[in-house]
Amino acid sequence: MIYLKLSHYLKGILRHDPRHKRVVFFSGLLFGLILASISVFISASWVVNEFQAPPLKTITDRRPLTDSNSAALKKEGELLKLENFVRRGDTIITALARAGINYEPAYKLFQAVKPIYDLKKISAGKKYTLFLSSSGKEIEKFKYELDVNRYVEVSRDERNNLYSGKIVTIPFDVKKEFIKGEITYSLFESIMKCGEKPELADLLASLYEYDVDFNRDIQVGDSFAVIVEKKYLHGQFSSYGNVLASEFVNRGKTIRLLRYTDPESFSAYYHPDGRSVRKMFLRCPLPFMHVTSRYGNRRHPILGFSAGHHGVDFGAPSGTIIRASAAGVIQAIGNDSTRGKYISIRHPNFYTSHYYHLSGVAKDIKTGLKVDQGQLIGYVGSTGLSTGPHLHYGMEKSGRYFNPLQLESPAKEPVKQQYFVDFKHYADRYFLVLSGSKLVNIPPAVQDALLSPVAFGDQKPF
Repeated sequence: MIYLKLSHYLKGILRHDPRHKRVVFFSGLLFGLILASISVFISASWVVNEFQAPPLKTITDRRPLTDSNSAALKKEGELLKLENFVRRGDTIITALARAGINYEPAYKLFQAVKPIYDLKKISAGKKYTLFLSSSGKEIEKFKYELDVNRYVEVSRDERNNLYSGKIVTIPFDVKKEFIKGEITYSLFESIMKCGEKPELADLLASLYEYDVDFNRDIQVGDSFAVIVEKKYLHGQFSSYGNVLASEFVNRGKTIRLLRYTDPESFSAYYHPDGRSVRKMFLRCPLPFMHVTSRYGNRRHPILGFSAGHHGVDFGAPSGTIIRASAAGVIQAIGNDSTRGKYISIRHPNFYTSHYYHLSGVAKDIKTGLKVDQGQLIGYVGSTGLSTGPHLHYGMEKSGRYFNPLQLESPAKEPVKQQYFVDFKHYADRYFLVLSGSKLVNIPPAVQDALLSPVAFGDQKPF
């Protein structure tokens, strides 16, 4: 209003006496500066008030919070119980402040549990539970979930008003279950048709990867049967445990395997005759096998002339994980115009494996490092002389290259001789249940009796 009146007044002066234009100009400029100063002052005050951190104070309104992650306080005995979820950007202090807990007891709890678990690591979406005194001012107990069956628990000792923490593990209810199916398209699809999870297909594929290529070897009509541990928590399926025994019929050939733990507590998978399922070398360093160029003489796809191809090329998308085909020591890591990025691993008995055209090397992989069979070492790429993403996999023994696909890989150690009789009794029982369950539905109680460790004396099979 003041601005409008002043503007009207100045226009009147200019109409009657143009000589005052200069005076009016400077007066207007001064007026503008004054308005700008006032505006800056007001803006600065707003910024200070807007971003000034409010003092942390107790929330006295205990009504249920309105967001979707909140729950009302409930009575549980003499205590008040509040279940809630960590929000994005929360710290343990801010999470507890929303429940009406002052900074001091919240920080006290944080410090007390730090030797057990650092509550700085809390994650959005994780559940926490507060048990408060009847007054709602003291934290009597605090729980924070770590995973499906573990949580951090903090309790207050009333005698000294100090907190102590521990990690609690909820034991799973483990059941042995029999599952059977027939291949109609793929192992994964058949497992799903049985009402099971894809993870079971992964377990079986990893156990049979030394003997069966699930991408090329299986065909419609092949079948499988398996006794597997299934873990339940509060009556709900949680995850698979160990595959205890399995049978896979591939192109008319039956391949059986069994998990056996000897009296020395060493566990491994064996065939019925005691041979180890695991072999010294994997059939393929990739999770699947798709051969694009075989070992031997070939016409080079880039150079155009015929030359010896000292390895096998496996086609795979860029970034596919590459595993060490056997335990050994990283002999070389490099990058050149022909091999691209590459890794070489030295193995026992004078074997060496080579991996070319990588897009990258896995974290912490370096020359001189010991690696285990199946350990991630790098990723498929198309570096060096390459027409597209693939892995060149080469093998040599005593300095001479050979075809990796023709390697008769030696098996790992068989069942120890002194435990072989015990192993045979154990295997016979499991395969009896496996075969019988394929024909009839054996009641769970009978299965448990047949597979009970008591039947094997002091031997603890699991």
